[in-house]
Amino acid sequence: MSRGYAPCRFGQIHFRVCRAIEPRRPPLFCLHHVPNSGQIFEPVLPYLAMGRDVYALDLPGFGMSDPAPDPQAIGHYALAIADAITALGHANDALDVLGYHTGAAVATQLALDPSLPIRRVVLTAVPVFSAEERASFGAQTPIPFDEQGEWAREEWRRSWHWRGPMQSRDSVLRTYAEKMRPGARERGARAIVSFDMGAALQQIRQPLMLMRPHDDLWEATGRAMALRADARHIELAEFAHGLWEADPERLASVIEDFLDATP
Repeated sequence: MSRGYAPCRFGQIHFRVCRAIEPRRPPLFCLHHVPNSGQIFEPVLPYLAMGRDVYALDLPGFGMSDPAPDPQAIGHYALAIADAITALGHANDALDVLGYHTGAAVATQLALDPSLPIRRVVLTAVPVFSAEERASFGAQTPIPFDEQGEWAREEWRRSWHWRGPMQSRDSVLRTYAEKMRPGARERGARAIVSFDMGAALQQIRQPLMLMRPHDDLWEATGRAMALRADARHIELAEFAHGLWEADPERLASVIEDFLDATP
């Protein structure tokens, strides 16, 4: 795995990449949830890079990527990622996208961009919110800042509460560190609740797979599956947060089976 930067309209997008020795398949671009970064995909990248180059990009304002201007929106994130894809030389290549949580919304927006040659779409933990969830900033409301640091304690409590059944302590700590960036949770929450995931999901025309881990978007992903009965559905009830490190070889096999399927 190596790292690099690609220019975008807001500055630079940081990415991780595992390159295949002999790339024979379309490249795959992986998009993370927020507040976090492409670091979540590190365990699974080598398993996915069998015959294809696989990128894990940091969304604007997260990880080591420059931020989009406030108020941020899913559309801003998608524009920046599209710029990075072009800068990396894949604007005219067939390519696949994988989105997780907020990244699923960004991947959906990218799939609807007619200028991008997106071939197949994998969405994991899909944020199709109810009206009540949308009003309360999705699954987890923002935490008010206080100078005594109780906000940091609450952030840690939430991180540990949502720890997946096979998620390591180090994985939770890495995720927690990403959440410490000023305003990260609030920007991401506002972006996702202002995006109509259900309507956008129904417009995807590429072959689509929906993966449903048992995390805080379990019910939301169920709604996504109901909207897209034509998609391939994968239930992952034994996984939650941290799924990319829990069993990366198995997850890569499920994803590759879909990406390599006969149209």
